[in-house]
Amino acid sequence: MSEKNNNAINANSHPKEKILCISYFDQIIGPNQFYCKEPLIDNEYPNLNRILEFNEEPGSFIFAFRKYQTVNHIFTIDSEYARGGEELLMISYMIRAAYFRNEIVDVFKYLESKKPILENYAEELKKLKELPEILHSKNKSGLKGNILEISSEKFKNKFLKLYQKYFQELSPKFELESPVQLQKIPKKIFILGERNTGKTAFLSSVEDIQFHNQINNDLPTMIYELLIDNLTILTYDCIEQNFDCDRCKNYGGCIKNAQGFIVMLNASDKNSIAGSIEKFQKIVKKCEEIENKKIPIVIIGNLFNDKEEIDSDCIYNMFNLKELKECGMKIKYYAINVLNDNDTIMKALRWLVRHMI
Repeated sequence: MSEKNNNAINANSHPKEKILCISYFDQIIGPNQFYCKEPLIDNEYPNLNRILEFNEEPGSFIFAFRKYQTVNHIFTIDSEYARGGEELLMISYMIRAAYFRNEIVDVFKYLESKKPILENYAEELKKLKELPEILHSKNKSGLKGNILEISSEKFKNKFLKLYQKYFQELSPKFELESPVQLQKIPKKIFILGERNTGKTAFLSSVEDIQFHNQINNDLPTMIYELLIDNLTILTYDCIEQNFDCDRCKNYGGCIKNAQGFIVMLNASDKNSIAGSIEKFQKIVKKCEEIENKKIPIVIIGNLFNDKEEIDSDCIYNMFNLKELKECGMKIKYYAINVLNDNDTIMKALRWLVRHMI
């Protein structure tokens, strides 16, 4: 590819807002990345290897992540090197919908419209006769990610030309918001609590619920947009600075820009509960200071396996929930094993959505 073409690509692309990746199923190490222009950092992007691992049937589908929404197409190509005579590949196109809120009204309808383009791209990739041999090359032994690097220059140029062609077809036909617009702080749903209370596990469970229901999806769009995209674990620095944004400078106004809070605690540990109460009280105090008692707060008592649960009535009293509700606060407590109680997780999320401003 010429230097001129490379410059054109760099000038017109927004790699962090829209991404195109090709994955394949390696018969030794399992799902692996064939090529992606952007490095996919764990927990920042959807786990494409995991998606391919759980979805081996050819076809197209949408998968939503907290920050990114993806449309994926799984397909096979004939191969004399593979067991069964076929290679399994997946094309994934993802966008960070928050950057296109003014232009894309319904992100899932938008992604749905991209399925025919992915199917056409797959048909073009099937015509690359060298591809199966590269997937089984001895030179890639133990190599994870961007297997394209071991191919010949001729194949690279051919592949990248196709890649860029379809990246342009998939990408929104409008520019991003201006830098001034991008500085607008989106509303967030903040998760906070003591260490080892299951905050990260809770996020993973929310993603798993979406993941395992992506074919027969019963999660409403509102939960996608307000929860999966906007759930954020609040930093300890922010809490320790008592939400003083001039000192913390994480989100520029956590309380003012919050749609809701999720307070996590270990429902079997009084010390964890005491620490979470302290953080909870800081939220309540701050809400009262800015005269905003309408921000809904979900308190989740995480039930760890083989641990005795502290009675829910006791937790209600410790958090003083009855009195706060009488004062107009929107508060709800749920006892949940965040690793496996998906039904109660969904009840908590639906309550939160119904009571958002």
